[in-house]
Amino acid sequence: MSSLMDILGPGGAGPGPPPGPPPGGSDPTSSYSDSMQALDVAEHALHAFMRMDHDLQDRAQAGRALQIVMGLKGSNQADAQKGGGKSLVRALAGSPSPLPGLG
Repeated sequence: MSSLMDILGPGGAGPGPPPGPPPGGSDPTSSYSDSMQALDVAEHALHAFMRMDHDLQDRAQAGRALQIVMGLKGSNQADAQKGGGKSLVRALAGSPSPLPGLG
């Protein structure tokens, strides 16, 4: 099993996308209906990684990534509560609200 640091590579920057089109020729972003759903999936995946991985450094790195994801979700929800620009763009694009029950 690869560690997170092996996947991210030197400096934690990551190796970047593989050359060529995505597998199956499909757009990987089409799997999600909106950015909030993608953040929910990222949060779930990071929690799962932290439960399964035994390397403390990798779990700490995943914890930092989780903080970033949670920060993005929080800023989107705060913007929705204030009726900010992100919410307007999301509404015009037809995406649901990041606030439960308002989508």
